[in-house]
Amino acid sequence: MGHLIAVGTGAAAVAGTGLESHPGLVNYSVLFGAFAGAVFYVASASDMRLLVRAAYFLVSMIVGVFGSGLAGAKLAQILGYSDRPLDGLGAILLSALAIKTLTFINQQNPVIWLARWRGGYHGNK
Repeated sequence: MGHLIAVGTGAAAVAGTGLESHPGLVNYSVLFGAFAGAVFYVASASDMRLLVRAAYFLVSMIVGVFGSGLAGAKLAQILGYSDRPLDGLGAILLSALAIKTLTFINQQNPVIWLARWRGGYHGNK
């Protein structure tokens, strides 16, 4: 059931963005790439609450859409590919990276990090 909600939310976001903006200004490869990158992890994470998964999906989608231009340009520069823009691929990678980063941060214990930063906690964990 959670998979259907995540996919439905993404489809609604993409459809709403496409209907709201001018048809010539929408890069559908970026929207589809951000959606695919966001669904990559959210659909398989059944151990998290639905609200957390929805928030991860939304943040990942936003990061993918807004960072796709920079990521696509860097990928084109690194790969030496200049035939077509790689913004869609950049959106996929950034969305998936955003999900993994949010998951990593969520699994950390801030008390231990603060103790390390202040110079304490020498338990080497």
